Amino acid sequence: MIDFNDEILLPTGNVTDFAAVACDQFAADLEYWKTRAAEMPPFSALDFILPECFLSESDKRIADIKTAAATVPQDRFTACRGAVYVTRGTAYGRVRHGVVASVDLSDYDYKVGSQTLIRASERTIEERIPPRVKIREAIDFEMPHIMLLVDDPDDLLMTACRNAQKRTVYDGDLRGNGGHITGELITDTTALMGAVNKIIDTSVQKFGTKLFALVGDGNHSLATAKYCSLHNPTPLNQKALVEIVNIYDDGLVFEPIHRLVKTDDPAMFMDSMRSAVKGDATTTVYVPQPITVNVPSDKIEAITAIDRFCETYVKHFGGYVEYVHGTDMLTSDGHVGIEMRGIQKSELFKYVIKNGVLPKKTFSLGEAEEKRYYVECRKIK
Repeated sequence: MIDFNDEILLPTGNVTDFAAVACDQFAADLEYWKTRAAEMPPFSALDFILPECFLSESDKRIADIKTAAATVPQDRFTACRGAVYVTRGTAYGRVRHGVVASVDLSDYDYKVGSQTLIRASERTIEERIPPRVKIREAIDFEMPHIMLLVDDPDDLLMTACRNAQKRTVYDGDLRGNGGHITGELITDTTALMGAVNKIIDTSVQKFGTKLFALVGDGNHSLATAKYCSLHNPTPLNQKALVEIVNIYDDGLVFEPIHRLVKTDDPAMFMDSMRSAVKGDATTTVYVPQPITVNVPSDKIEAITAIDRFCETYVKHFGGYVEYVHGTDMLTSDGHVGIEMRGIQKSELFKYVIKNGVLPKKTFSLGEAEEKRYYVECRKIK
């Protein structure tokens, strides 16, 4: 189930010179990644990830990742056993807490209708798995940005972490306006496991099903780990490294993920959207000037209807859809920006238990700079 005593690899030296934000952030902001690459030293996390804005260069970049992994100095990482209690202060004035540990992949399934202890909260886009598989094949360790959310109103797990004996294993600022992060190693994890068992027991009473966590972020990374555990099993890749966070944590916020559509004919796009998407509520579409359009009043129905229309439109008329954070990204020449309404975090567990997974890219855990940074690693071969 949960392994709080697995081996974890931590980067030596200053965490500032290693950590990088999740690869699916700033997908429409090439300059962000160019700036990070220019300022980061060799063998940082950047050398081992494929930012999604470079997916068109995936073959070359995966070859570079393989080269970096083959030449990484032996002293780049230090091995330790235990769980890492993470305190993350962001540039938005929020502080989030989590604990990094390994989960057994037999307890997780991203398929719709899954009844496993760990379940996806959003629909998995299976075509996003193959590039990640190639990266896992190229290197012998994983660097996840997976975040699992637990419904823990009494804060049992984080209380156990706060009360445990700990020693600091990293402490520093994060580049790219990422705020500050501290990691503390816990080696006596008995109380943590007791909290996990109570959370699972309570889930049966609360939801009528045995449940530990929903995947809040890094869904495709965890789905890739699951795929590899089944199709290319090794003794080490039957687990995956994650950060577990209480959904009630004050530092955890849900933000909507907006749609940015590349199109050569914004006027035709708008006419088509008005015909295809209807409802009693409204949202704002930027072309690039703001226009109010009707959408379904139910937020999930609205997301589904907009996504279905956008995917059909670009299939027939060309272009592509990007998923962006913040409304400031929605005014871009040659694009149409669609402002989306996100769900509240208090709605997540009840909705998923009742209705199944949400549409893809329904919500984001905070702003782009607040997403999980790569720090901890784990051997998978």
